[in-house]
Amino acid sequence: MADQTVTQEQTVRLAPFQEEFLADIFASGKALTGPGSQMPYADQQLANLSSAQQSAITQAQQGVGSFEPYLQQGSQALGTGIEALGTGLGTIGSAIGQAGQAGFSPTDYQQFMDPYMESVIQQQYQDIADQGAQQQNQLSAGAVGAGAFGGSRQGIAQGEIASNVLDQQARTGSQLRSQGFAQAQNLAQAQAQQQLKQAQLTGQLGQTTGALGQSIGQLGTATAGLGQLGQQMGVQDVNSLLGIGALQQGQDQKSLDVGRTNALAQQALPYQQVGFMSDLFRGVPALQQTYSKSTTPGPSTSSQMLGLGIAGLGAVGSAGGFGNMFSGNQVPRR
Repeated sequence: MADQTVTQEQTVRLAPFQEEFLADIFASGKALTGPGSQMPYADQQLANLSSAQQSAITQAQQGVGSFEPYLQQGSQALGTGIEALGTGLGTIGSAIGQAGQAGFSPTDYQQFMDPYMESVIQQQYQDIADQGAQQQNQLSAGAVGAGAFGGSRQGIAQGEIASNVLDQQARTGSQLRSQGFAQAQNLAQAQAQQQLKQAQLTGQLGQTTGALGQSIGQLGTATAGLGQLGQQMGVQDVNSLLGIGALQQGQDQKSLDVGRTNALAQQALPYQQVGFMSDLFRGVPALQQTYSKSTTPGPSTSSQMLGLGIAGLGAVGSAGGFGNMFSGNQVPRR
């Protein structure tokens, strides 16, 4: 008899409530990923510049080159100061030259001597001589009246008059020359003192001019520094506005980011719920049920004929038919 093939089918299934729960999860996932659906998405947004940042940019642009007018004014004032300082130095140089010329020389009086002095002296000499001649005439007239004209006494008297005339002329000339020299000397000394005083005043003027030029130069430097300081303070203001603006923009950016995060979270909530259900399902032990089914196929025609043949042979054998066949004995017919 041939071997028969037995087919055994074994089915393992979850508990009905688990199968229903899993089917709900699949249905929810399919609904989320079906046509027209999309994964959670929201555009990223960038916060605009704040008003403080815009003001900082405007002030920064306006502040570029704002120091130039101050620098130009300072440069002009510095140039004026340098020019004034040069003028002062030149004036001091002139004062030094004047002081050198103000020196007193023993011969300086000559330029102040009266050019008519000798004429005056000669006139005085003539006047004295005329007076002497008058005395001589008076002496001669008296001698004639006394009858002593030409005597020794007249000669002595005439000699005394002549001597007196010469002495008087000498004293008068000496006095006039001494007075003229003294006057010229005083004038020369006064001129020297005046020149020296003028030199001193010129030097003081030069010093004052130089000091004024230095002050103007310092003013120019201060003006240029004021422009630089103003620009630095403007930069500080710009930095302050940028700091405040960055804080404002950062807050705005956080608000946009929070809104985007909330939108994504809201969109992702169904997916999270499905995931939660899936995690919940994975955390519950599976309650499995096994179903077995065996199937035995029916005998085929050839196998049935073979079986009948074998059965017939068995019957023949039981009747001793095979022995009679091989012994030559036949079963008698009835």
